[in-house]
Amino acid sequence: MPTLKIDLQEGFSGKSAVLRINGNEVYRGAPRTRTQIGLAESRSFDLPRQKVTIQLELPESGKSQDTVLNLDQDQYVGISLAANGEISFNLAAEPFGYL
Repeated sequence: MPTLKIDLQEGFSGKSAVLRINGNEVYRGAPRTRTQIGLAESRSFDLPRQKVTIQLELPESGKSQDTVLNLDQDQYVGISLAANGEISFNLAAEPFGYL
């Protein structure tokens, strides 16, 4: 069973965020990026091999973005917010390095 690790990375400032996998809420909170390491929150999920939709919603700004990936091996996803509030996903086969 592959592991999906999702890191909320740059740009989170303590405002509400909701993370969903395949429509199911897996995280709700007010993440704040620790600028020293570029990480706000991290969550891991052991899921069966499948097509996965990951969605991040920012209720206060009304923004939402999703990405779809085929989970057939361990997958690492970094989610960041730009200064204008745009959400971006960074997919990787290796864990992200934080100092």
